[in-house]
Amino acid sequence: MKNNKFLKYWISALVIVCSFPLFGQSVVSFTPRTSQKAPAPYKGVSTYNIQGDFVMLGNTNLTLSSYRDDRNNNSNNMVVVDKDNDNNTYNSSMAELKLGAEAPMCSEILYAGLYWTGRAQNSGSNADNIVFKSKTYYKNKVKFKKEGNSYFEVSAGNEIAYPGSGNAYIYVGYADVTDYVRANGVGNYWVADMALSEGSNGTGYFGGWGLVVVYKNAAMKWKDITVFDGYSYISANGGQQVLDLSGFRAAQNGDVKVKMGMMAGEGDVSTTGDYFEIQKRMSNNYLKLSHAGNTTNNFFNSSIFTGGNNRNPNLDNNTGIDISMFDLPNTGNELINNNQTSTKFRYGTSGDLYSIFSIVFAVDAYVPEIVGENKATNFGGTTPVHNGTVTPGQEFEFELDVYNKGTEAVNSSKIEIPIPSNLHFVNATIQSNLPAGGTVSWVAPIGGTDDPNVTSGGKIVWNIGTLPLDSGARNTVLAKLKYRFRVSNDCILLSTNVCGLNVKINGKISGVGATSSTEVKSDLVRDYGNGTCAGPVYDDFVSTISLSDSFLQNCTPPVENNVMQFKAFCQVTPTGFLREEVTTQYPVGTKFFNIVPASYASNTGLVTGNFPVNADGSKKSYYAMTPGMEAGCYAKLEISVEKVVTEPIVKNITLCYGEDLVLENRLSDVGVSKQYELVYFVNQQDVAPIAEIPNPTEVGTYTFFVAEGRAGCIGPKKAFTITINALPTMNREVDDLVICTNFDTTTTVEVSATGVNFSWEYSTSGGTTWQALDNTTFSNKVVLTDNKIEVKYANAQLNGVKVRLKVDNGECAVTSKEFEIQVNDCPAATNPMLLNPAIK
Repeated sequence: MKNNKFLKYWISALVIVCSFPLFGQSVVSFTPRTSQKAPAPYKGVSTYNIQGDFVMLGNTNLTLSSYRDDRNNNSNNMVVVDKDNDNNTYNSSMAELKLGAEAPMCSEILYAGLYWTGRAQNSGSNADNIVFKSKTYYKNKVKFKKEGNSYFEVSAGNEIAYPGSGNAYIYVGYADVTDYVRANGVGNYWVADMALSEGSNGTGYFGGWGLVVVYKNAAMKWKDITVFDGYSYISANGGQQVLDLSGFRAAQNGDVKVKMGMMAGEGDVSTTGDYFEIQKRMSNNYLKLSHAGNTTNNFFNSSIFTGGNNRNPNLDNNTGIDISMFDLPNTGNELINNNQTSTKFRYGTSGDLYSIFSIVFAVDAYVPEIVGENKATNFGGTTPVHNGTVTPGQEFEFELDVYNKGTEAVNSSKIEIPIPSNLHFVNATIQSNLPAGGTVSWVAPIGGTDDPNVTSGGKIVWNIGTLPLDSGARNTVLAKLKYRFRVSNDCILLSTNVCGLNVKINGKISGVGATSSTEVKSDLVRDYGNGTCAGPVYDDFVSTISLSDSFLQNCTPPVENNVMQFKAFCQVTPTGFLREEVTTQYPVGTKFFNIVPASYASNTGLVTGNFPVNADGSKKSYYAMTPGMEAGCYAKLEISVEKVVTEPIVKNITLCYGEDLVLENRLSDVGVSKQYELVYFVNQQDVAPIAEIPNPTEVGTYTFFVAEGRAGCIGPKKAFTITINALPTMNREVDDLVICTNFDTTTTVEVSATGVNFSWEYSTSGGTTWQALDNTTFSNKVVLTDNKIEVKYANAQLNGVKVRLKVDNGECAVTSKEFEIQVNDCPAATNPMLLNPAIK
């Protein structure tokens, strides 16, 4: 705050002492900062137990209008820093993110937390914003970006604190920016538009930001890294604070390296008396700390000491912002000893006010290392490969080699290998001639049977017991297990499981260090990487079950769009679709739900009896979970009642008496696709169809009804008619007309019907081709009058002509038997008294 060595600061000192309490207080208690954005298994952890490290970076956004390395911000004119060449921001600064010197390209960022702090008021009620050149800037919001990208707004909400005059108006904001920094990686990061004020006052204005990044790197040592934050305010000449830190476990043996990180606000370069201490492990005494950029009596001195990373601006005096990373002087483990799990810090002042808001603590850790190398082996002439395929019914095998890479034996060593629900356990064998063996068993999933041939899934439990220390090069196989699976051939589960056809094999190693009592927690090693970042790959061995078309086509019941279909025709029992018709298709222990189940253990939406169906015949969805299915996985099925709602296409039939009856009714398109049948009824209200297809034979009009369906379930009835018309009555037997040349003859075909039409036909081809006959056909030698035919002056032209009569009553027609005109050359008459009638 002020340097009381200089007379010109005495007035300011008096004002400050009278204005603010002279003691320390924690406005917000320091607690481990966790992140829900960190990747698994680091999501939500309070201590990062990793091979890796942390870094800090940051900068000031407010500086002296007349900069000097030894000048405080109080009672001096302060102006904003704006270095981004962006006219849309009014303050901005940059700092570079680097991830150490040990193969930085192999580092993975796990967490990034952004802090910003400032003092933008000197009096009055506490405000949440600052107005600068008619634009409002909020204390809990800043702009953030990686160089080359566009700024985006980061909001702290109420994190961490925005107090008023009791804490000198110093505010601190925090936001989890893990997603953004993980995506953008190393490089220059900018923070802009903090709520800051320009000018001067007794305490002074300041403002800046810092970024904490935790990362892992397989080339580095194990560390326990804890990020603490809160708000602790220390006023001038007053008090001290103690911070307890626990949750880490220092290395089991050897020197313990401890790294600290710190962020604070309003520490002055020329005002002394502020300190930061750590408790010595063997006593209640504390050691005052410092680094190359400060002193033990002026720990908070506006220095940014973060490893020499690039900054813009790059100032020695950051006028109120302290960001530092440094190693503790732990020679001989004076401060932190082997296996130590907690410590204490103490900080205070006798001359400067400041606010601490971030402390990061990293200690060399000890982790017992059991390594389980899990590799697929040849079985039956086939060795599965990672990201390869397997087929239903196929057996495949793994070999698990166990090493102790640590520095102590491990007790209660155990490996559990969860078995996916689409695999069956076959067997497991322990190699008995190695230092460790133990027992192995298959554990059925909850709800399953004790027969792995019946129940899929479950887990393999290998209780190794004590895994001895490998006193040599730590590359000796101490225990070995061979185990085998068989891919399920259950069509229902393979084709309808929403989790797909992936098979993931991994396991969890557990145990307790014999000396350190440290718990072992590790996945199995699937493989080892190549190149600069080579190292063990703790990941699943993944296969995909490949289903052939013939396999899917043989599913019973049928599968449509990955949903098993259970169908009843026409109707079900009053309580629904029979339970046994569904459950017998699934493995023993399967549970069924009418909503998407949360887990196998859930009973919400559980179906315990028959399956209700939709009354309108539409499909009703259900969900099945077999024993061992992971939460979020389930098989889909639909149950429906097929009701016939379609009508056949009908056609009325009209025919004449004696003709063959051929019905032309046909199924609808839906009926054809569903292989329905036509059924006939005499009356609309009839329930039972007639046994024979309608076939009336007598003259008259008949009405019948037809519907489509099958197995006693039919759709709506539709009427159609059959009309049989009467034939005209005629004597169809007609004698041939035999006549002599030049003579006349007449015959009449007997017809009893009235109101009919007559038409005559003739044939000169012996009755193979018929043509219409009228009076002009043979030049009036054949004269037709209704049903009467008259031949006049017959000649040889008419000889052999066949004739017939057709009688049509408008509905039906009858044709007489054909008869022939025979013209003979008769002998001349012997009686001279008789005249030839042909001679006129």
